[in-house]
Amino acid sequence: MQVFRAENVLSLRFCFISFPYMKKFFAGLVLAASPLLAQAQETVRAAYWQQEANYSIDVTLDDKQHLLTGTEEIQYTNNSPEQLTFIWFHLWPNAYKDNTTAFAKQQLRNGSRKFQFAKASQRGSIDQLDFKVNGQPAQLTYDPQNPDIAKLTLPQPLAAGAKATITTPFRVKIPDSFSRFGHVSQSYQISQWYPKPAVYDRRGWHQMPYLDQGEFFSEYGSFDVRITLPANYTVGATGVLQNPDEVQRLDQLAAATALKKTQKDFGTDLSFPASAPETKTLRYQQDRVHDFAWFADKRFNVLKSGVTLPSGRAVTSWVLFTNTDALKWVKGLQEVNDALTYYSKWVGEYPYSAATAVDGALSAGSGMEYPMVTVTMPSAIVHEVGHNWFYGILGSNERDYAWLDEGVNSYVENRVQALTDTLAGDFSGILKSQKVAALVGIDGLNSAALNQVPYQVVASRGLDQPVSSMTSADYGKLSYGFIVYGKTASLLKYLAGYLGQDTFDKAMHAYYDKWQFKHPYPEDMQAVFEESTGQKLDWFFKDMLPGTAHYDAAVSDLQLTDTQVKVLVRNDSPAPFAVPVSTVDAQGKILETQWTPVIGIEDGEDEIQLDFRRAGAVAVVVDAEYLTPELNRRDDRMKINGSFRTFEKLQIKPLASVERWDRSTLNWAPVLGANTSDKLMVGAAFYNSPLVTKNLNYLLMPMYSFNQKELNGVATVNVNVLPSSVSRQIVTSLTVQRFARYRKVEPSITFMLPKSAFGRPQHSVSLANTAVKDQDLDQTSSIQSLEYAVKGGNALQTWGANVEFNQLTSAIARETGSRNALLLRATANYQRYYSPKKMISVRLFGGRFLQNDSSGFVMGLSGSPDYRRQTAFLDRQQISDAFTAQVHQTDDRDGAFKGYMPLQNNVGGQGGVFSQKWLTTLNVQADLPVTSLKLFADLGATKEYFALANGKTQAQHIFYDAGLVVPVLNDVLQFYLPVAGSMYNNSFPSSRKDFTDRIRFVLKLNQLNPFQLLNTQLAQ
Repeated sequence: MQVFRAENVLSLRFCFISFPYMKKFFAGLVLAASPLLAQAQETVRAAYWQQEANYSIDVTLDDKQHLLTGTEEIQYTNNSPEQLTFIWFHLWPNAYKDNTTAFAKQQLRNGSRKFQFAKASQRGSIDQLDFKVNGQPAQLTYDPQNPDIAKLTLPQPLAAGAKATITTPFRVKIPDSFSRFGHVSQSYQISQWYPKPAVYDRRGWHQMPYLDQGEFFSEYGSFDVRITLPANYTVGATGVLQNPDEVQRLDQLAAATALKKTQKDFGTDLSFPASAPETKTLRYQQDRVHDFAWFADKRFNVLKSGVTLPSGRAVTSWVLFTNTDALKWVKGLQEVNDALTYYSKWVGEYPYSAATAVDGALSAGSGMEYPMVTVTMPSAIVHEVGHNWFYGILGSNERDYAWLDEGVNSYVENRVQALTDTLAGDFSGILKSQKVAALVGIDGLNSAALNQVPYQVVASRGLDQPVSSMTSADYGKLSYGFIVYGKTASLLKYLAGYLGQDTFDKAMHAYYDKWQFKHPYPEDMQAVFEESTGQKLDWFFKDMLPGTAHYDAAVSDLQLTDTQVKVLVRNDSPAPFAVPVSTVDAQGKILETQWTPVIGIEDGEDEIQLDFRRAGAVAVVVDAEYLTPELNRRDDRMKINGSFRTFEKLQIKPLASVERWDRSTLNWAPVLGANTSDKLMVGAAFYNSPLVTKNLNYLLMPMYSFNQKELNGVATVNVNVLPSSVSRQIVTSLTVQRFARYRKVEPSITFMLPKSAFGRPQHSVSLANTAVKDQDLDQTSSIQSLEYAVKGGNALQTWGANVEFNQLTSAIARETGSRNALLLRATANYQRYYSPKKMISVRLFGGRFLQNDSSGFVMGLSGSPDYRRQTAFLDRQQISDAFTAQVHQTDDRDGAFKGYMPLQNNVGGQGGVFSQKWLTTLNVQADLPVTSLKLFADLGATKEYFALANGKTQAQHIFYDAGLVVPVLNDVLQFYLPVAGSMYNNSFPSSRKDFTDRIRFVLKLNQLNPFQLLNTQLAQ
């Protein structure tokens, strides 16, 4: 049907007004047409359209200066219903210009300082631009926030349906390899390198700065690119090579490479040969693509193969690689063919004549895709070649909807790997080894169960993020991979299970056929899937993908007849979903599987009955094949009779395991410990779910003391709650520990804020009630604590603050009465790197007793008294000359002085300078530029009077120290060498012994806690 165009109404209106005698007659008609005019305008806006950009580029590589110089001509067609007065341009080489760019800031957010401290010679840029539109000069205005975005103001408006010729010269300084575009010596990865118009579509302009985490969105068109470079370079590029002599050269290289069978044949030489004095100009042409990239290296080996698609059309496959991992690349040629074959079968036929995988020095993940060519590691070839479909042919907006690219591609990639037994990305390599699989408790599992583990790891800690309602830049560094890639792939596998694989594949083909070489959005994919399957899929596309609901279903009841098992399935989730339910035999083999309809829809049923055959069935299992995004698998089974006992057997596995419905697992790890009281301690840690945090987690770590002949250790039980808003995690904990002749019992509750753990400061509020029984002193202490902590920052600078309120009570059995105190502590810290690996840290501490009715409570200037037994002291009882707590070992709490400040009064038996009123300190530590040594300096102030040896008192309010730090195991074990300070007479050591006696150390064993390390890394 022909679209009713708004401009036709306007033309009629003009004609009517031109004839006076017709004005009155048609006045009412024109007024009546006004609503139609508005409707017509909306119709025009709603109709699908996309812009077109056809490129002609000449570029020359200077491999001595690492420069590109070129000219560009773009034939830009305005297919929108609007006239354009400007066009946004991407000038992405400018992302590497300085530290103010969005790319530079994201590097810091994601933990990398490499670009921050790069030299000017290592950075990149684009300049010498001189835009003309249809031969007329055009003004280019840079975005004030992003130097890699600019607005090109057109000399004359570009009407709807009109074309414009845009030209400019350009020069690009190629940066070192910080991300996708760059060079390592004379290995070149040339991508996002030329001036490119931003996409303008039905949602407006999509100008975007270059980001490392977050990809692209570009207009389709044709490319005619001519590359001039030294003649001995081998190039892999988008498009079809037009030079017969270069095609012959590549064929000769491929034939020579094919004769090499072992790594020895390839050798290990990675040196660059001298560049040829003569140059060559390679020409590449291609239409229906939205980008052009090329990769050049003088060391490339070349292999060539190909596939024949079902239509009979042949596609050539290439791999270009250096001598590193050569045999993996030989195998990689088949992986290119596998990707071409199976993506064409399951998604839609590959439309281009060739596909190339290139070995490159990439700094942005394991690979990066471009139309017809990818730079990649050999382990990621299938994934990167697969991006020709999801990014290349289906050109979705990757920056805003990364899952449409990375996630959908990962789903198909997993299918290819499962079919071809490819080890990359999948877990089939582990599953193939029965010994390894049995050792870690994953024997008998399918890859779907293991592919869900990364999602479960983050979701169980309140770190889950939506698949489809966030931009790529909003994800955490690790969760970008776990959620966008892994979670999306698992959810699509789940949808395929619900719909049926054939039905799902039919819908995917329909999506490909309708939207190839276009810009689909999530609602477009949903519309095609609903039309193809005949089902409403809001519950999947609008609830499951954009949400973070914790899905859970259970068998709520079952009834038996002679021939049937009637099962009642309940959705315990806050969102609707469909559930696969199976019957299994005594060996756990699946007998029959049925899917429920979608249950839990608002105003609908949250339970459904399914009827199964009874023959041979001994249990009913929810999601026996691990398709649903559940966190809890232990309630997924209901026994039909007592013959199912084999599934109740507890298995003990080392280190870690995956939760599964068919067995219970207890993990263990050996542990060693030592202190001067217990001497050597040997034991084991037993725990559940170190990977996927459960609602109830426990740790039991018994350790036998060979000196005390008694059992020591730690026991902890945690109850984890994941709120739907405000807080991301609430942990209620009970800890019992016994070491060095003391016992501790501490219940606590911790609130982690805010709901999102990424891109903003993190807060926590903790309440604890600690009871400590010191057996040697026969002393009992009770400490009630309220603590608030906040931290933030990036790879360049971090900061944090901590405020702690303590109420302390202690009683000694041989004394009457008790000692009481109220104590307020506050700490602020700041760290900043002045080079990629060197930093300066500043810490400010302040503490005050609000009440203190006894000298038994103290704040440490030289370390804290550790009332709550939070530090592992080697000699808490002070029976050693080398490890005595406070004297030789400190904990960097309270005043955190590195030098021990001994005085004769030895308050509370601890020794050293302590405050019973108020204390403030400033601690500074700096890494030295060349060596691994560090400098420290501490300055403290307190209001105290101290007893001297002659019986007199002396007021001393100011203390200081300074010296060197020797890091043995950074952040875990460090030695402090004070070379000056208040602890020395006349501020300096009087002898070598005076110096060596004051050497101290800090030992932070909690930094080696694998559970804590995992939690910290996941929240980055």
